[in-house]
Amino acid sequence: MKAFLTTTTIALTAAYATGTSAMEISVGSNVRLSAGYLSLNHDASHLTPPGGSGMASYGDPTSILSYEPLYQADIEFVVSGRGQEGWFDLTAGFPIAAGGTFGDRDYEAGQALYSETFSDLALGNGGSVDMRYGLPTDGTLIWNDMVVRPYVTGGLGLQRYDVNGLRCGAACPSGPIASSVTVIGHDLFSASAGLGVWLENQISQAETIDLRFEINGGYLGVTDSHYLRPDLGSVPNVFYDLATVGGLAEAAYRYETEQGAELSASVFAGGQLGLGGVTFGSAGGPQTGPLWAWSVAGHAGVSVGASVPF
Repeated sequence: MKAFLTTTTIALTAAYATGTSAMEISVGSNVRLSAGYLSLNHDASHLTPPGGSGMASYGDPTSILSYEPLYQADIEFVVSGRGQEGWFDLTAGFPIAAGGTFGDRDYEAGQALYSETFSDLALGNGGSVDMRYGLPTDGTLIWNDMVVRPYVTGGLGLQRYDVNGLRCGAACPSGPIASSVTVIGHDLFSASAGLGVWLENQISQAETIDLRFEINGGYLGVTDSHYLRPDLGSVPNVFYDLATVGGLAEAAYRYETEQGAELSASVFAGGQLGLGGVTFGSAGGPQTGPLWAWSVAGHAGVSVGASVPF
């Protein structure tokens, strides 16, 4: 976390130093509320279950780990630059609250449900850094009376969650566990880069409507620590490595006050697919894999914020 905060500080300083000589700089903050879904799936149907596991053979998918859903509140700090030479938005976000349900389902051959449990999600720590940087164009691009600004985008993120307790579903060999006990720890690292387009429509002297559309590719790495399974060895015990492709759409309303401050509100939605592998075992011992794995994710929410010239 210390390294992440250091990187964020350096990036913000660099953006400010670059923009002050040629751009108008503003600083602001947003509160972002979202609900999201993520499933992590893998196929071990070609393997033989270890003796005593109780499973005759594995299904395809063998296991589905899912956030269903994850609710989260983030605070974002934004540095923006606007000028004739170009524009940028640099955002550092930090989670301040989170909750939801974590599902864990295991299947035998024929997709017979072997185990189904549900747990409570709780926020650990983490954060993200995202950058949008305008691409040069030959003059001002106009489409349907809207200014069109293409850009590149990139970001890094680290999120950590605790999975607390176990509630039994349709099948539950392990039995329930009290919600006061943290059974699993999940760390999610993401990196992405892509292209976007910003459509700006000024509807009055003070009011503006923005539309943003992005596509990106990247990486999702998830480590899963089973705290109540000493037989698995030292944590973490499960390692997902996935290449991702995703998209984002956002619509925003901005209002500029007579004092030059800007108020904003937006709605957004996005999705992501991941393909790759998963490895099981111990962080310091023998491992099995990688096995074929994939992920499906989606999220939507609202954001409100304010910024002032600097």
